[in-house]
Amino acid sequence: MRRGRLDQRLLPVAGVIIAAVLALTAWRLTPAGAHQAGSDPPGTPPVSAGGLGAAAPTSASATATATATTGAGARAGTTVGGDEAAAAPVPRVAPATHLGPFPSGVAAGTLAEANAWATFRGRPNDVVVTYTDRSSWHTIVRPWIGRDRNHFAGFPGSWVISQPLFPESGPERGNLADCAAGAYDGYWRDFGLWLVAKGRGSSFVRLGWEFNGTGFAWSAVNPILWITCYRNAASAIRRTDAQVRLDWNLNAHGSVGVADAFELYPGDAYVDVIGIDAYDQYPPSVDPATFDAQCNGLDGLCGVVRFARLHNKLFSVPEWGVVAKEGSKAGPLGQAGGDNALFIAKMYQVFVDNADILAYEAYFNEDRAGNVRSALINPTVNPMAAREYQRLW
Repeated sequence: MRRGRLDQRLLPVAGVIIAAVLALTAWRLTPAGAHQAGSDPPGTPPVSAGGLGAAAPTSASATATATATTGAGARAGTTVGGDEAAAAPVPRVAPATHLGPFPSGVAAGTLAEANAWATFRGRPNDVVVTYTDRSSWHTIVRPWIGRDRNHFAGFPGSWVISQPLFPESGPERGNLADCAAGAYDGYWRDFGLWLVAKGRGSSFVRLGWEFNGTGFAWSAVNPILWITCYRNAASAIRRTDAQVRLDWNLNAHGSVGVADAFELYPGDAYVDVIGIDAYDQYPPSVDPATFDAQCNGLDGLCGVVRFARLHNKLFSVPEWGVVAKEGSKAGPLGQAGGDNALFIAKMYQVFVDNADILAYEAYFNEDRAGNVRSALINPTVNPMAAREYQRLW
């Protein structure tokens, strides 16, 4: 359906830019006192294994603290284009339902793939991470997910749906300016209706994931437009699906054009989960110390956990895995960790140490040349990592 698009596109471009600038100005200038202490959980549990919770503050944690106290966290009841400092704190959503110590799953395109993963590790999948076809609005708001049993209809766990902010190819290819103008809001309302009709209103939605890099059409090349675009889409989905769990999902160590990804945080009213995709690359974790350093570095997993706690949010790791030295993009550059059992063990410890706020984690099991080649099964590209994963999970 194409409701609510053509009339919105007629908005004057100048008005769009002015509104966006005013929105970001209000966002950045909210008084520090507007951040209510009652919205944060009591205490600060450890962030990760190896004593990292006691480590000296890093740039990532400092940035998280600064962002929290300068008003980046919008509150419930706010509207796109302006924050209301007096609004109530946003309640924390529930994590994915799970049987083990924390919610866990895999990225998969079919139930057969997901079941193979469950058999490999001897534990059911609590979540399955999926990706819509990004070539048209129809395939985005009426995706293939749930069309039959092998495509997760009846799947007992939670759906995690990776959604672009607009089509990235074809005649309907979108852009940040139109999105920030509200041109796509009707589509997102339709998507919310689709989730509810499928009985999946509480699904996790990775809206505009890995936005802090340059790999996608919706990358935040213009921070002002990106924040407004995200807010519009998030608000539109919530108008028709009040139970949706929105996952603001950055890419580890991948920010381009901003000091760090937290500068692009759209506000607490538009986010339920702080997500990060974390692979053993750029830099690889060759020993415990280098894992700790990258975890605490800019746009690192440990910084995301701290940021989530500051904002009374859950965190997620929708994609993670080892990175093969042969056949991967990072390998020839000396930036891949290879068949690294240590990385598996350290990630597991972060999950265990922070299970109280872990929404879910999902391994990215794939063997595509030129990507990460993280596969632990079908094929077993990384046998030592596979054995360690089996032992721990």
